[in-house]
Amino acid sequence: MTHRGRAEMGHAAVKRTTVLAAGAFLVGGVTYLAAEAVAALGWTDRPYSYARNNISDLGIPDISPLHAVMNTGFVVDGTLFLLAGLGLSVLFEGRARWIVAGTSVVHGVGSIVVGLAHASVDGASTPHAVGAGMAIVGGNLVLLAAGRYGGRVGAPRWYTVGSATAGVAGLVGLALFLADTGILGGGTFERISVYTIIGWEIVTGATILVKRRLSELG
Repeated sequence: MTHRGRAEMGHAAVKRTTVLAAGAFLVGGVTYLAAEAVAALGWTDRPYSYARNNISDLGIPDISPLHAVMNTGFVVDGTLFLLAGLGLSVLFEGRARWIVAGTSVVHGVGSIVVGLAHASVDGASTPHAVGAGMAIVGGNLVLLAAGRYGGRVGAPRWYTVGSATAGVAGLVGLALFLADTGILGGGTFERISVYTIIGWEIVTGATILVKRRLSELG
């Protein structure tokens, strides 16, 4: 096989990996939101509050009838995010590749731990708390990395600026959640720190897939 032939095969493999990664991001984000909504609707004795209740409350067996749905959502989204992040990291070179891959693994593993080591009515266990920290910090660092390095692989300006802004907002939301200011319900600030990641997943996946489809039509 000629050098050109090998290069074309390699380029095709990267394209396939990128599309699969985009699909994983999209499915993971939608799965998470769906699992959260279903688990919240399962609260029959008292209504679940997105503003006051922590997200992890949905995964506690003693108070959440559909806790398995939420915990499965954590695991599925974490797994897909990890795989997608590793898949897209091949688009980058040098330090950028390792940063994108590393932060994706931190977030993915953290989310999986959150689902497997659920919280309790007495509070979060050490594994759950560590997993939540990994998921939130790692995920928002992925967004910052996308903002910093996305332009190198052809990402538009609106995407890199939006990614960086969302990453900063997510980390600020985490800080306010930990500060327990009482300004808003704890669930509000926690969701700011998490929804930045979920929203970025969905936007990233959809943007890549739409761009690929348009290039095929063109």
